[in-house]
Amino acid sequence: MKQLVAHSLHTYLFRTGSWIYSQLKQVTRFDSLVIATRKQNLDIFPWPDAYYISDLAPLNRFLQRAYAKRTDFYYPFFYKVLRKKNPAMLQSHFGHRGYYDLKLKEKLNIPQVTTFYGHDASMMPQDSKWRSRYQELFARCERLLAEGNHMKKTLVELGCDEAKVVVQRLGVDLEKIPFIPRRLDTDRKVKILMASTFRDKKGITYGLEAFAKIIEKYPKVELTLIGDAGRSQREVEYKKEIMRVIENKNLRDKINYLGFLPYPQFIEESKKHDIFLAPSMRGSDGETEGGAPVTLIEMSAYGMPVVSTLHCDIPEVILDNRSGFLVPERDADALAERLEFLITHPQKWEGIGKAGREHVEAEYDGKKQAKKLEDIYAKLL
Repeated sequence: MKQLVAHSLHTYLFRTGSWIYSQLKQVTRFDSLVIATRKQNLDIFPWPDAYYISDLAPLNRFLQRAYAKRTDFYYPFFYKVLRKKNPAMLQSHFGHRGYYDLKLKEKLNIPQVTTFYGHDASMMPQDSKWRSRYQELFARCERLLAEGNHMKKTLVELGCDEAKVVVQRLGVDLEKIPFIPRRLDTDRKVKILMASTFRDKKGITYGLEAFAKIIEKYPKVELTLIGDAGRSQREVEYKKEIMRVIENKNLRDKINYLGFLPYPQFIEESKKHDIFLAPSMRGSDGETEGGAPVTLIEMSAYGMPVVSTLHCDIPEVILDNRSGFLVPERDADALAERLEFLITHPQKWEGIGKAGREHVEAEYDGKKQAKKLEDIYAKLL
């Protein structure tokens, strides 16, 4: 009988959470259970063995949340479920979830793995309260996972014992991602794609400025922009900034803006494009990618040349001058120069794409990374 790993999240599963779903799907030596305060996107990311605070009766839900607020978000409901299910391990997704789960894992007397992904390592430590809480997490959690060496360095600099931090790369399901050679066989437009949540760290305005620099010289180029702002005020404000750049640079009729697309539709749309543009950077609020956007792994797997930045763990995903091109952050001129090179050298697309696919197969194959994650579980047990 397989041992059980309980996966703890605040929300199951946010619309861009394909990399967490991949971990659930690809791990086979252990069974996986999910606990979360609320649920969404079950049509995209179905999971049968899952338990949510939001499913409780209204009075019970109210009492659970009231108790949690008084106890650093320890939910008795989760303890009741897990005591019955008897998991061997608890994996907390995101640093703040890891902290909130400390009481739960200690009451259950099981080891805990906490995975950091980005916002939790760059934004939350700006708050002295969270810097202090992380010291408790680092001391009491058995293992911390980072998706790349930059993220690992960040956790160590925050005070975590280096011996506790393991680089565990994010994996993608290569059986569902076919390699698609990019070619320009006809006199059609070159299609560039940008896709992300509208956050400052995504550098979308610099990507738009770079596109504006090349569009007059190369009118047979088009840009598709996929994404939108969420509910947070900073995302709403950044969307306004994006729209101002589009207006000021006269790009409204030159950009195919699709808004937010559900993950399956985004993947289908990406297959129609030639170049992926991801100008990530440290945002004005200090937020970073932490590691690297999973879309870079996916687009490389699909064989798309990538233009991105020397930011966080992106250089581990995109091999500069091999599977794409990397430029300094906030440099629209450098982005435009690299885009221009790809636009004028379509004969190089397929080779660049093959290099990206080979790198993903070697380092970011979901099955290979799942086996490494299983080994981490096994060593702790």
